[in-house]
Amino acid sequence: MSGTEETQSLEELMRLAQQGDKKAYAALFRAITPLLKAFISRRLAAADVDDVVQEILMSIHRASHTYDTARPFKVWMFTIARYRLNDHLRKLYKKGAFPEIGLDDLTHEISAADVTEQRDRYEYLNRALSSLPDKQKKIVTLMKIEGYSAEETAQTMKMSVSAVKVAAHRAYKSLALKVEQEEDQ
Repeated sequence: MSGTEETQSLEELMRLAQQGDKKAYAALFRAITPLLKAFISRRLAAADVDDVVQEILMSIHRASHTYDTARPFKVWMFTIARYRLNDHLRKLYKKGAFPEIGLDDLTHEISAADVTEQRDRYEYLNRALSSLPDKQKKIVTLMKIEGYSAEETAQTMKMSVSAVKVAAHRAYKSLALKVEQEEDQ
């Protein structure tokens, strides 16, 4: 990295890249590639790391117009990275790349407190989701609980991707408001 690249923040590089600065765009991708490789290599086999990093970089390129330069770049970048990682893992699971784990294979014990805490969370989540309209509830369930991407959710729901994103955003706002109201009580 040159001295200029070192002094520019990722947010600044992205802002310049959004304005058409090809050198800033290249510098941004040089700066984030090692960060993404480190993030992915802790979660996947070495053979898959480069492919997933490339998918993330392509996703960042395609979504670059959505980035708000007033917000932290790394949060935005790692959110995209997490979604691409989940997509990759979902494909691996569908292929049956992971053996099933039997109860006898588990080496730790589950306490009654663990079960109760999980049940309480499950009940709270169900209560919060039940306050949403059916379509929003299904979208949140598909995207946040089952790990579907917006594109996969759109196909499943027979909606456009943008309609899914709008509905999801509205649902998240509604859920946040509900949580905030419950905390005030």
